[in-house]
Amino acid sequence: MAESRADSEKKLSKVEHIKIKSRGLYGSLPVELAEPSPKFSDEAVAILKHHGSYQQDDRDTRTERKKAGLDRDYKMMLRTKFPAGHLSAEQYIICDDLATKYGQDDLRVTSRQDFQFHGVVKGNLRPLIHDLNTLADITTLGGCGDVVRNTMACPVSDIDPAFQGCNGTLYDLSKQISDHFLPTTRSYYDLWIDDEKVEIDANGALSYKDEGPDKAVEDPIYGVQYLPRKFKIGIGADFDNSVDILTNDIAIMAVTNEGVVEGFEILVGGGLGYTHRKPKTYARLASPIAFVSAEDVLPITEAIVKVQRDFGDRVDRRHARLKYLVDDIGVDAIRQRVHEYAGREFPPPRNVLPTAQPDYLGWHKQAQEGLNYVGVWVENGRVRDFPGSFQFKSGLRAIVERFKPSVRLTAHHNIILANIADSDVDELQAMLDQYGIPTDKGISTLRRLEMACPALPLCGLAMSEAERALPGLIQAIEDAGHGDEDVIIRMSGCPNNCSRPRSAEIGIVGNGTDRYYLHIGGEYNGTRLCELLKENVKTHELAPVISYLLDAWKAERNEGERFGDWAWRAGMDGLRERVESAVLQPS
Repeated sequence: MAESRADSEKKLSKVEHIKIKSRGLYGSLPVELAEPSPKFSDEAVAILKHHGSYQQDDRDTRTERKKAGLDRDYKMMLRTKFPAGHLSAEQYIICDDLATKYGQDDLRVTSRQDFQFHGVVKGNLRPLIHDLNTLADITTLGGCGDVVRNTMACPVSDIDPAFQGCNGTLYDLSKQISDHFLPTTRSYYDLWIDDEKVEIDANGALSYKDEGPDKAVEDPIYGVQYLPRKFKIGIGADFDNSVDILTNDIAIMAVTNEGVVEGFEILVGGGLGYTHRKPKTYARLASPIAFVSAEDVLPITEAIVKVQRDFGDRVDRRHARLKYLVDDIGVDAIRQRVHEYAGREFPPPRNVLPTAQPDYLGWHKQAQEGLNYVGVWVENGRVRDFPGSFQFKSGLRAIVERFKPSVRLTAHHNIILANIADSDVDELQAMLDQYGIPTDKGISTLRRLEMACPALPLCGLAMSEAERALPGLIQAIEDAGHGDEDVIIRMSGCPNNCSRPRSAEIGIVGNGTDRYYLHIGGEYNGTRLCELLKENVKTHELAPVISYLLDAWKAERNEGERFGDWAWRAGMDGLRERVESAVLQPS
């Protein structure tokens, strides 16, 4: 049985000690923010994550700089929190402005419906967080770190006709959960927002008037240690798994009858991150534990979070996610502890699974009379102007300024523009065409479904290319004649799986320079993980191998059989032998 927090107190990991001593997430940040150094210490980095930022560096220049006797080119990544991916037109414009002013002049839509600002130098971090909060009412608190992260939900559940019977419940729940689990520490306000707590000279140098409290500060939910690791919550419906809910620590699924919500299936223990060749780490989909009313969603969610807080592994961070606790003690034991923490028992689950994973690209009529929304495709979520190609940044800026739509970020890192009047549809589409921004048209079916994480050059965890590699790979597969195929392909630069390749039909996971693990056989609707086909496939081998598999699928599939289902039926051993014989070995 897993050890309790008290039992393992003497064996806590280094990060756990840093969190305990942080005095409510202040740590050494008041001192280090005032220092001219371009980087933070390891201790500060561990605390900074909870404020929404990761320290990175430009890995493209590491070798060159080292030869020149220079330190790494440090940059910060900052992540926002938008429950269900919702933000206003005004907030979008401010984010666009601040990305230019303080970042690398682009925005990155994440697979968790956030924005990431990349290329932020240390001296710009406080101004960026300050302006996001004061100008746009956008927080980054808990965008990263060992807390409940951004709460995901279908981005159109309040406007799409299919959700009319839900009465806006999914978005309301995402907002309620997000607010409830926001850390209560004053450190965020003191460090980043309150100008009376800091002196700023003409050169922008900071000097904090105090370093925060001199003793531990306890959060009502997170305590003094916060959670053992990051914690993710996704909300969907039995007919809509657009945010891949089963990959979350907690999946909340509306179960409907003729479109009307009857209650919510609660599932626990999802998570895709692992370490290559460490079999004690693995990807897992969530398991059902209860079926509850809308009023009980928040109480059972809080109970689950507290169970993970008190019984999750704080010794080995690789073993610290809720999925490992679920498997270590069993689903029944988890359910019993959740009932104890909630002070009541909940009805058993109905064992319902979602049936579809729409991306909402293209034009759609809203439930609201005379209004429409359009889903626009953003290649790998990078809102940037690409020379001679997509003008995402300037085009979306011009459209949002002109029409003032509600903006929603999707779990497929695309953007939805909502509340477009019937009379404005043609003009808005003309502007999309003018800037070369696709909807469900203007790209191949295969490219429409692609997804890659940022990976190199900035992510410190990346082992291989992803965002910079996937477009070329898709082009090669298109050139082989497969552009019209409805197959989900996702790529990540490491096994943390931020772009969720393991829940795709074809998942490509980085394993070092020019090497990838290739997985196939996932279920299209996100209810089955893909399995390992081949280790260490080289970059130039990926397109031939995938094209061969797609050819075989077309020749052998049953009527209507998707690629993932065919691959699962054919089996990994047989397909591996065929690939090695036909593609990877000399003829």
